[in-house]
Amino acid sequence: MASPTGTAPPTWHDRPDGLRSVRLARRGTLAPAGPYAVVDVETTGLDPSVDRVIEVAVVRCDAQGRVLGEWSTLVHPERDPGPTAIHGITATHLDAAPTFADVLPELEAQLAGTVVTAHNLPFDAAFLTAEWRRAGGAGPSGPGLCTLRLARSLYQGRDGYSLAACCSALGIDHTDAHRALPDARVTAAVLGAMLRTVPSGRPWPWARRLRLA
Repeated sequence: MASPTGTAPPTWHDRPDGLRSVRLARRGTLAPAGPYAVVDVETTGLDPSVDRVIEVAVVRCDAQGRVLGEWSTLVHPERDPGPTAIHGITATHLDAAPTFADVLPELEAQLAGTVVTAHNLPFDAAFLTAEWRRAGGAGPSGPGLCTLRLARSLYQGRDGYSLAACCSALGIDHTDAHRALPDARVTAAVLGAMLRTVPSGRPWPWARRLRLA
């Protein structure tokens, strides 16, 4: 996910377009069993109406964070790659990359039947929806889970809830940040670690107010 360059990105306060909210109160005390599709995108900027996806990754995992499969691809943005100093992806890297329309069938297959998950899900969902619509589709659908929002509910009072901060708190190595597949991998590990900390056998104290998307 690109760093701020002046335009405020979608935040965890926003509902991801196309992804329906999942209320734990309706599911009892258990999180969805999965599988989860942990998604991360790298982009040319922060505004999904004008900026483009240049890399997308999906790590499918179960509720323990065990990886079931991985998929990633560069995506030709049909423009310049944006902040190369942040994501390290140059125009040369993208010269032979497929367009989003080219990769959409495989992306749809990766997300089908899953709980779509990301750290700050509204950011990734907004970009995926914008690209989906440019390609003539409606956008991702189904249940969505934001690990940023989950962390805010599980670990109240922390100084920060960035992916790096969550990794540090949970003892998870976070290397090669700001590339889609490494970020999706560590988000899957964070998801599994957080779900394993939820008390079992009794209601979660925040169950009636946490919205998993």
